[in-house]
Amino acid sequence: MDIHDQRRQIVNRAVIAAVLTGIVVAIAVSIPFIKETHNLTEQLATNVANTKTESIRTILDQHQDLARQTASRSELARMLGEYAQGHISLKALQAFTYPRLRDGARGMDNLAAIIRYDIAGNEVARIGPLADRLPRLVPLLSGLDIKQYSLENNTSSTPLLHTIGKIQTGGAQVGYDMLLFTPEPFLRVFNSGDGFQVCLLDNAQTKRLALDSGTGRLVLTPPVGCLHEGEPLQETYSEGYIMATEADGTQVLSFLRPLDGYDWEVHVRSDMSDVFSGVFREAIIALSIIFGLSGLSGLLVKRSLKPLAHTLTSQAEEIARSSEELRLAYQVFEHTHEIVVISDTSLNIIRANPAFLDITGLPGRKVMRMKMSDFLITEKPEQEITEWLRKRLSREKMWQGEVWLETAKGQTTPYLVTVSPIADTTGVIQHYVMTFTNITERVKSETQIRRMAHLDNLTNLPNRAALEQHLRQTIDQCQPTDTRFAVMFLDLDRFKPVNDIYGHQAGDELLINVARRLENCLREDDFVGRRGGDEFEIISGPLRSPDDARPIAEKLVAVLNQPFSIQGHTVDIGASVGVAIYPVDGITSVDLLNAADAAMYNVKASGRNNVGCARGCF
Repeated sequence: MDIHDQRRQIVNRAVIAAVLTGIVVAIAVSIPFIKETHNLTEQLATNVANTKTESIRTILDQHQDLARQTASRSELARMLGEYAQGHISLKALQAFTYPRLRDGARGMDNLAAIIRYDIAGNEVARIGPLADRLPRLVPLLSGLDIKQYSLENNTSSTPLLHTIGKIQTGGAQVGYDMLLFTPEPFLRVFNSGDGFQVCLLDNAQTKRLALDSGTGRLVLTPPVGCLHEGEPLQETYSEGYIMATEADGTQVLSFLRPLDGYDWEVHVRSDMSDVFSGVFREAIIALSIIFGLSGLSGLLVKRSLKPLAHTLTSQAEEIARSSEELRLAYQVFEHTHEIVVISDTSLNIIRANPAFLDITGLPGRKVMRMKMSDFLITEKPEQEITEWLRKRLSREKMWQGEVWLETAKGQTTPYLVTVSPIADTTGVIQHYVMTFTNITERVKSETQIRRMAHLDNLTNLPNRAALEQHLRQTIDQCQPTDTRFAVMFLDLDRFKPVNDIYGHQAGDELLINVARRLENCLREDDFVGRRGGDEFEIISGPLRSPDDARPIAEKLVAVLNQPFSIQGHTVDIGASVGVAIYPVDGITSVDLLNAADAAMYNVKASGRNNVGCARGCF
């Protein structure tokens, strides 16, 4: 063997040694790495499935909480309780319920309808965009569900999420609220563009909610094709997932996650080629480079793995970013038009959103050093408020009520506040989340309704209800000191001929003129109202003696004896007045009214157009 052969042999052996070294290095480095990469990718896929499951659970919890909030409004629950006991009619219940349900529905972006039921499951009210298009009879469900309905014009609704809230008052259940929501919030989970297919299957396996790839909409379909298409040829079960080979050879990675507390489960699947394609591609590239350049195997393996590590890091960052976006999607704190304030249990403000800063006109730094009680219009001391709230929220998941806030420039505004407690891991309440909804228009409407309920529509004088209320209040004020006052019944004389001759329009005009004369001739602390027809009632202010009532009554008769000009005609009428004195003629409103009424009828019987009194006057 000459030197050339030896050199050639040495070179060959060196080359073989280098190649074998490269192979050994490739095997030693690549096999553990590929295995670890495979495990990491499976873990990332598992995290995707878990993240999507938790996102769906969050959506269900949030919509279930909306149903509980709607059902927890105390004034609506009380009226439903009144209806259940037969104290009010269905029509009165509906008149009270509809505006408040609409008020409570504000801010529910994907609400389709709210249907309220009594304790027997009978529908009493419904509101919402789809309320009038849903079937006339929508049965009350026993729990959270997803259903479709046939609508008018032979179309079907989108799948609607149903959540149930129990209505209670005084510790007794009186009905239910069923809220129907369109499925838009689920689209962020089902159509995330990450290669994972999601569907929601009920535990009874009768239906599934899935994304229609053709239309991009969520649909309800029969319960097939969630984990894999058709019957798989082979299945391998691992911890937390299933690997299956379908009839066409497609390998599928599937996850099944139950939703505790709900009769539904989440199915997530993805083709393994989508999940592991990056891993296998980069591994093959790495091995090819190592085998071709054995002498640089370590360096080439290291460099070839950098793109793979970068790919895995990008996937992990994308999953984390998706999770953060889902979390932030529900934290509308900075952008909601409603006021949101976070405080500790002593009502020290920890954080307030821009809507609160706008209505107070204060900078954020100054607000963070203040207490929520600094803005509440109340006579209760701060300690009493915090203690009452602590006890209330230790028993209930939330509290809702009406409060008045002092806003910018000393103005006061009514708000509907919802206080939700936030507990730590040990269950101890550490913070309150308070949301405020402006109800100025509602308060104005209610005030106007109450005012109209106590005024006579024709004369604009207080009506019978207002008169009875004022009489009771006057008795309560005068009773401790036995202060005297008079109750006068006034009935118009010769009023009927005016109606018969000139018509009811002329009669109404005459009543209006009578009302104005009565108002103008009475003292400032006297109270006059119309009981109905041509009858009026006067409740005088305090009297020094019973004789002081006569000049008042005689003045009433005198001003009504003067002629009236009605529709170009001169009309003469008169008035008969009966007077009763408190407490001589009675100490209750019924006794005084009966005495004054009897005195007035005595005047009528003895010739009219005069003043008569019960036993205690003149």
